[in-house]
Amino acid sequence: MIEYEIKPLTDEEKELIEKKLSEYADSMAPSVPRTEEERFVYKVEDEDGKVIGGCIVNIHKWGRAVLAQLWVNEQYRHNGIGSMLIRAAEQISKEKGCYYICLGTLDFMARPLYEKHGFKVFTVNHDLPKGHTGWSMAKRLDKNAPDYTPKNNSAEKRYTVKPGGDEDAKTVDEGLDRYCDRFIPPNSNEDIPLNRKLVDADGNIIAAVLAEVDADMSTDIDGVWVEELYRNKGIGSYLLSQVEREAKEKGTYLFIGNACDWNIDFFTKNGYSVRGTLEDYPKGHTAYEIEKK
Repeated sequence: MIEYEIKPLTDEEKELIEKKLSEYADSMAPSVPRTEEERFVYKVEDEDGKVIGGCIVNIHKWGRAVLAQLWVNEQYRHNGIGSMLIRAAEQISKEKGCYYICLGTLDFMARPLYEKHGFKVFTVNHDLPKGHTGWSMAKRLDKNAPDYTPKNNSAEKRYTVKPGGDEDAKTVDEGLDRYCDRFIPPNSNEDIPLNRKLVDADGNIIAAVLAEVDADMSTDIDGVWVEELYRNKGIGSYLLSQVEREAKEKGTYLFIGNACDWNIDFFTKNGYSVRGTLEDYPKGHTAYEIEKK
């Protein structure tokens, strides 16, 4: 590998690699439902117009929605607001053509509520963040499932779920952060981008890895790309190993990422194991959540 050099990716190069990764994935699953990337915010306000609960829903391609955030002010919990927001998230997801809605939750959050609404665990995240267990959960929206109505559903008579904006999303984020801080002490670490490229003697990018060391010191592997002429020569594995080495030097304890059936073999050959499987996503394919310790 002495003829190549590893360098950081610029922001413009990162966008180019993300585009190449997306185009390649689209070539592997060209006939699945197409959905536009969008974000939706919903809120519940009290009689004075103060936001007392809300959620953020991200619409992804291939018919998948993610319930990214859900928060209810502690004073207003256990009266049905959470269920109202979940139903709103499911409704917009269906309207946008999604057949899956996914979410992540932790051991001090609302897994029992999500299960009552028909969500099922497909990944167990041990020690992520350290000292806690998390779960990735999913629900098929194209399958008939009985609706759940909480025993205390008094909120439905008093409040209405409304569309929200950026300020409402900020309120939801901050409320959820305050709640999480009670269980996970805040740390002073900052996310560290580790986007790296391998260039030839002429400065041409022949491979790239998109990665980031998170504040909790786990590392997200967001993508590995190799120019077609250089594939199946060990170049992607080499660059990935160098990024992993750099992440370990910065204190990371766990590598996590996502793969599909067309690239899972690359990751397993490089020491990653499957920690969760999402069947029939994209349609006719299988998606995986992966990790390496």
